[in-house]
Amino acid sequence: MNYIPNIISGLRILLIPIFAYFLLHLKFEIALFIFFIMGLSDVFDGLIARYLKCETLVGSYLDAVADKIMINITLYLLYDANIIPAYIIIVVLVRDIIMSIGVIYKIRGNKKISIKPIFSSKINTFLQIVLIIYCLLYLNNFIKLNYLQDFINVVIFTTIFSGVEYVYCYQMNKISRKTKIQKI
Repeated sequence: MNYIPNIISGLRILLIPIFAYFLLHLKFEIALFIFFIMGLSDVFDGLIARYLKCETLVGSYLDAVADKIMINITLYLLYDANIIPAYIIIVVLVRDIIMSIGVIYKIRGNKKISIKPIFSSKINTFLQIVLIIYCLLYLNNFIKLNYLQDFINVVIFTTIFSGVEYVYCYQMNKISRKTKIQKI
């Protein structure tokens, strides 16, 4: 039971190329369904890990990597389809790179550190997923993009805000915690 959250995160990573294939081949309904499943898996892996009290070092990194790959690839594909502008990808990537550099620097000397996501980052990830679903709904002709720029502005704001908060928390030593390493 302790490995269920890690398996869910791993399955999310495995679904990414399948999702991309269907999106690139204009199978928007299937792509929407797969992305919806990936978004739900992001919620459930964390809930299950906390409920079963089986949070692991591997799980904390696997979940973060799965989120970053899922969101960044999807944003790029939506940009490539002329749905969203390039600057949103740049903002998200710059934040992710800054955070990755901070994490690498932080764990360099202590291999027993897991990353504790901050609340604004959870909100940001949720809003990025909502933006992507909004765009996928448009591609399926379920909605019009009347509020796309509003969604983009909110995502950019929360991305910048959570990035600044991570830098601040990093400076104050609040984003990491010592954790027990459980065998994989």
